[in-house]
Amino acid sequence: MDDQGLLGNVVLLCCSLACMCHSFHYIKRLLETLFVHRFSHGTMPLRNIFKVSRDPQDTLETLITYGEQQVKLALIVFLFCQIGNFSIHIALRNLRPPGSKTRKIPYPTKNPFTWIFLLVSCPNYTYELGSWLGFTLMTQCLPVAFFTLVGFIQMTVWAKGKHRSYLKEFRDYPPLRSPILPFVL
Repeated sequence: MDDQGLLGNVVLLCCSLACMCHSFHYIKRLLETLFVHRFSHGTMPLRNIFKVSRDPQDTLETLITYGEQQVKLALIVFLFCQIGNFSIHIALRNLRPPGSKTRKIPYPTKNPFTWIFLLVSCPNYTYELGSWLGFTLMTQCLPVAFFTLVGFIQMTVWAKGKHRSYLKEFRDYPPLRSPILPFVL
């Protein structure tokens, strides 16, 4: 097979995986919203629907620089972080009884994906960022990178707010935790 055909196969693999990852992410998000989350506030503000749902649509015409290995590594990062994100959502759900607005300090469970609670207050955002970094690596698409950056900025705002409220609400809150990135932010 010539270089052009090989590149075409890698681009096709990347596009297929990117579409599957993209769809998986949002189907998971919808299912979590319906069956997992227990929000302490009545509803999520309407303006946030656009912040969390906006997606770059032109990832399908991306050229892959490093080939199949890069796509596979990015897929592993994406899936690892999606599983981590889901695990965190389950751990947070289990902190609050149905119908309750009670808040507790989240701690790691037996699930290794929750051990990041030792270092950050909002590991769901940490894993979300990791997923989008994997997706960005997979697609090498500038709009995806921009979407990841904007999403990171927004999640940082939310994580800092949640971290501040934990510190204010719980006097025994673990002092080594950072809002979203261990030891950094």
